[in-house]
Amino acid sequence: ARGAGGQEMTIAAIQAALESRLYGISPTISTAWQNVAFEPTTGTPWQSVALLINDPVDYAVTSDVVEQRGILQVTLHYPAGVGTATALARANAVAARFAPVQTLTSGATNVEILSTAHIAAGFALDGWWVIPVSIPWRSFS
Repeated sequence: ARGAGGQEMTIAAIQAALESRLYGISPTISTAWQNVAFEPTTGTPWQSVALLINDPVDYAVTSDVVEQRGILQVTLHYPAGVGTATALARANAVAARFAPVQTLTSGATNVEILSTAHIAAGFALDGWWVIPVSIPWRSFS
């Protein structure tokens, strides 16, 4: 039987698969991970990463198949006042790294990328030019 502990392991595996895929983008930039201390360096690009989880969907009469769904939110922070080209290039690289259709794996967990990442409009925030990139995913357990 699958319990809450199994769901936690699945979420951890989903997060690991998505984050592992993100690591492969070159050049690397500093990353603010969830619940990890981080201090950005003024003038140096960085990204924050958050795993956003939607309501699971139970399938089958016995609910023994669960679809986990959500978004990997990658928020890019580039120095303000120097144009948008470099930040947009990075946003495009993130979106391309998660281009559909692909399946990412961590342990026994598969994570499907079935639709194109959404690059939102950039905006100024506290001396940074910020561009959110939303990557939709799903996984069955």
